[in-house]
Amino acid sequence: MKKRLTITLSDSVLENLEKMAKEMGLSKSAMISVALENYKKGQVK
Repeated sequence: MKKRLTITLSDSVLENLEKMAKEMGLSKSAMISVALENYKKGQVK
């Protein structure tokens, strides 16, 4: 199940998110999901 979340980002963070998502062919939501999954993988010890 997917849940909707509202977040606030600075202009510069939003610009970076939009640029990275476009480069990878992803939506902003998908880009955030990928980033969080990659962060989680890096935290495994």
